[in-house]
Amino acid sequence: MLRSLLLLLLFGCSSTLADQRLSSTSISSMHGFSSTRKCEPIAIPMCKNLDYNMTVFPNLVGHTTQAEANPAIAQFNPLIKVKCSEDINLFLCTVYAPVCTVLEKPIQPCRELCLSAKNGCESLMKKFGFQWPDQLDCNMFPVTDLCVGKNSSNEKSPPKKSADDVTFGVSTIASEVVLSPKKCPHVMHTTSGSHFSLPLLSGRLPECSLTCEADNQVPMMFDGRVRRILRIWTAAWSVACFVCSLFTLTTFLVDLSRFAYPVRPILYLAFCYLAISLVFMIGVVGEDGFACGAYGSTPTILVTQGGENVGCSALAVVHYFFFMASCAWWLVLCLAWFLAANLKWGAESIAALSPYFHAMCWGGPAILSVTVLVTNSVDGDVFTGICSVGNLNPKALVYFFFTPIVVSLALGALLLVCGIWSMIRIRSYIKLQHADVERNISKLEKLMLRIGAFAIMYSLPTAMNAAIMWYQAVSMPAWLEGWLHHRCIRLQDRELFGFTYPIDECPMDPKIQQPEIIVFLLKYVSQLVVGITCAIWVVSSKTLSSYHKAYLALSSRSPPVPAHVDQVNMR
Repeated sequence: MLRSLLLLLLFGCSSTLADQRLSSTSISSMHGFSSTRKCEPIAIPMCKNLDYNMTVFPNLVGHTTQAEANPAIAQFNPLIKVKCSEDINLFLCTVYAPVCTVLEKPIQPCRELCLSAKNGCESLMKKFGFQWPDQLDCNMFPVTDLCVGKNSSNEKSPPKKSADDVTFGVSTIASEVVLSPKKCPHVMHTTSGSHFSLPLLSGRLPECSLTCEADNQVPMMFDGRVRRILRIWTAAWSVACFVCSLFTLTTFLVDLSRFAYPVRPILYLAFCYLAISLVFMIGVVGEDGFACGAYGSTPTILVTQGGENVGCSALAVVHYFFFMASCAWWLVLCLAWFLAANLKWGAESIAALSPYFHAMCWGGPAILSVTVLVTNSVDGDVFTGICSVGNLNPKALVYFFFTPIVVSLALGALLLVCGIWSMIRIRSYIKLQHADVERNISKLEKLMLRIGAFAIMYSLPTAMNAAIMWYQAVSMPAWLEGWLHHRCIRLQDRELFGFTYPIDECPMDPKIQQPEIIVFLLKYVSQLVVGITCAIWVVSSKTLSSYHKAYLALSSRSPPVPAHVDQVNMR
């Protein structure tokens, strides 16, 4: 229970000394004690069950006798009864009934012992209108000097990984080691029994969440300046995506018959990205209102996890549902092109399958969204202000985001390649069999070019998004462990964050480079740029003509009659 240095001291706690009842004169003569100080058996009831049984007065707060100290310490008896902290009893006794040693001054409790007691009990005291006493201010107690440390004899820590043992890959993501909640700093500790946790290289840290405030000292999760850049970047791209998606939807609705299958899925792609951009815009406007909240015993704002915030869960479900729906509609788009090019299906034949397309593209994401909520895979994104899936949960990011994206991209690419190959064969056939070769080949080549360009503009950002998600899922445990390591070893941060365990038990430094801002800039633009790509598909002279006709219809005006028609009528 006591630090190893205390083993060098002669306690008055031994039973032999207690029986001999050494007088102050004899102790003074042997150890140079002042005649005003004396060791005596502990008579304070709250301190009788400790590992030492002799105390010395005056104590650390100026009491000269146990009779004077007993009423003062007794006022803390309710805290000891409810066991708000495992160290509250030892801490109070080392202050009010300090251990008797050979030193001239009583040994003080260590600061970490004080912080452990304070972090466990201060919130309870505040609920009843009491403040932590100034005379017990933890800043007054030593950090590394000779002092009484916290009780860590019963704590079983999992084997720690050295920096050489750090690996990155599936094994890290699938780690099931569960650490003790006591390893979570006090200000990051959430309500017991909640669904909060942080993934570390050494294991999963339950009942813990990341602070939302930008960290300017250890910017593993970016400082305030970088976060502002990310917010502005996301806001600009979300507005551009919203405008382009709205333009695409309007163009389709103005002349829906013009966009039959196999290009009809682009309409639903645009609708999906309209919703996704709206989520990002809400997150930017709401700042940290959705992604963060006070979920612990302190007023510290922490990242939302699980279903603790209804607004956060709603944003996450909308973002995830429409993102998965966009992947499904991309697959349907490629399938429709394949049916039209390879199997020579007409627009009507493909349209007959539309009920099945809608069932798959809306029903599948709905089932996945429910699964995400049930498994508490929702959490906040402090960089954009939105909530989504897997920001602090690598397994959820891989299973619910990365895997569906990769599968849809692979299947879509396979269907697309087959369709383009069939078009190449058709081009060769037209060139050999038909007289009006140039015009037919030109139309086919334009169609192939448009399909290929759209496929590239969709596939590249989506593949980039999947790659960044994998990188984030693999690196997040190391980023969080590194952040905790640097915070834990900094003395000024130990009290600020409420680390209650010794420095030598701090997380290992994974020696990983902090995330680059370019990675997250590309992540967010890759989730929004496809909405702009959809608008590129509908930009043509036919679109201008469609809007012109719609304008004339709305204004109840007939389209202008060509001049040669007037001349024919006059004849």
